[in-house]
Amino acid sequence: MILLLACVATAARAGNILGIEGEESTSVGIYIKDLRTGKTVIDHNSQMALTPASILKCVTSATALSMLGPDFRFRTDVSLTGSVSNGILTGDVVVTGSGDPTLESSHFKNNLGFCAAVAERLKDRGITKIKGDIIIHENLKDCGPIAQWEIEDVAYPYGAGLFGLNWRDNTFTLFPVTGVTKPYIPDLDIELQKSNDGNDLIRGIFSDRLIVRRTDITNKKTSVSSTMPNPAAVLRQELIEACADNGIEFVEKKGAAAPHASAENLLTWRSPEASEIMRSLMVRSDNLFAEGMLRAILPGASRKAAIKKEKEFWTNKGVDARYTIINDGSGLTRANRVSPRFIAAILEHMAKSPAAATYTSFFPKAGIEGTVKSFLAKTSLKGKLALKTGSVSSVQCYAGYKLDDNGKPTHAVVFMINGFFCERSAVRAAVEKLLLEKF
Repeated sequence: MILLLACVATAARAGNILGIEGEESTSVGIYIKDLRTGKTVIDHNSQMALTPASILKCVTSATALSMLGPDFRFRTDVSLTGSVSNGILTGDVVVTGSGDPTLESSHFKNNLGFCAAVAERLKDRGITKIKGDIIIHENLKDCGPIAQWEIEDVAYPYGAGLFGLNWRDNTFTLFPVTGVTKPYIPDLDIELQKSNDGNDLIRGIFSDRLIVRRTDITNKKTSVSSTMPNPAAVLRQELIEACADNGIEFVEKKGAAAPHASAENLLTWRSPEASEIMRSLMVRSDNLFAEGMLRAILPGASRKAAIKKEKEFWTNKGVDARYTIINDGSGLTRANRVSPRFIAAILEHMAKSPAAATYTSFFPKAGIEGTVKSFLAKTSLKGKLALKTGSVSSVQCYAGYKLDDNGKPTHAVVFMINGFFCERSAVRAAVEKLLLEKF
């Protein structure tokens, strides 16, 4: 009888490892492994496939770093077609994108000035007039917002889709009352609605129609941030304006451009290094950057093909990827399903790889920066864990490392909580408590 009661008590503890309200109806997966000894510290439903939210970025970054290297850069090529005579280009300016998510991004202040650079090169070439157009080649299949994302995400900056040509983080500022946008968004159709139950933005995938619901519908100073339906069109407009500022005029092309053997390269613009991009995306949890890094592993191919390549890569490294569902690189898709053990296996591989120091540096330090700035901030573990967070409705996840005094990973740590019924703050507090007990 005593043995039976002990077993029941053990089962109760195992079933409610976090001690949160409604945990018996919540999906909780936890896996913590000591990377020095190989011993498992906690294994609680570690094989259960759960919604990872943004901790899927750990997988994307590990894949991109392993396959592309830390020095990889996206490139955007600008070339001229046709012929130049007496300062007149009879032909087109062609911009060929490669899916660079950082082009004129506000997060890389030292890498701005693309349009000015193009205009300056044209000026150096002696061109004062262009009888042609700006042609943009995107070279990316199934670009834009992902169909598996919730429609409610598309209009908000975190839901900006990846295109073959991205511009200014694919976002803009709108002053709803006046209709003014910064930067200017061609062909944008704005519908302003009075709301009595909160503010909202609604835009369909690839739609130019943006519905803005506001409680303060008459306030001219009110501004909102939203996503560009066509970043290439915005870039084209800014490039024309930059040329005009440099005394270069675009005029209507009459007739076809003169035959030419090949296009003349004008400029090759390169992004920051992949390591800088991934550090930025992991600390700020940038969905656009994550989608860009996923697609970079298989340039020009479809998203589905890139994901297949990613899973094949990890399978070849000995990571069991059979029971995973991956739809994107950012984790914004609610239908993604991976297990804590899958994430931990990749964390362990990276911690033992030559890229360990670089990869670990991508993760924000708990209690210090990024999305975990307040997490464990007033505890002995401040700065001792490097963690990526993941959160969508009723989902809270953490993945990363426990670090030693030299900043080297000692433990792989994964928490995945899906479908909780308590306050999110209670989930965070429970995870903090468990980590403090174990470390």
